[in-house]
Amino acid sequence: DNLRALVARHAAANGVPFSLADAVVRIESRYNPRAANAGNYGLMQIRHQTARGVGYNGGAAGLLDAETNARYGMKYLAQAYRLAGGDTCRTVMMYQSGHMAKRMSGANRVYCSKVRTITASN
Repeated sequence: DNLRALVARHAAANGVPFSLADAVVRIESRYNPRAANAGNYGLMQIRHQTARGVGYNGGAAGLLDAETNARYGMKYLAQAYRLAGGDTCRTVMMYQSGHMAKRMSGANRVYCSKVRTITASN
């Protein structure tokens, strides 16, 4: 529950609906702050280079700290949310594939479907 509260706090601070933030964290790491896979780190499975792009100055291992990961991961998700005009599928497309992504891939459609399923059940 501490991690949900942490995600809720950073979502609110960045203008991201909690239901969306919660779904992304569930999909990315199942709320495991120590998750690491193929260069993606922590709760939100953010890449080190991506975190640096939103102001993070530390090393990759620092992204395994839940507070740090939520802070920078949520900044990146919030940017995607604003660029997508609040559209769920476009937000997760940009979160997953980069803010320059313009076309939904198969993986993006699957991700969006998972987000919609999770948010509908909350």
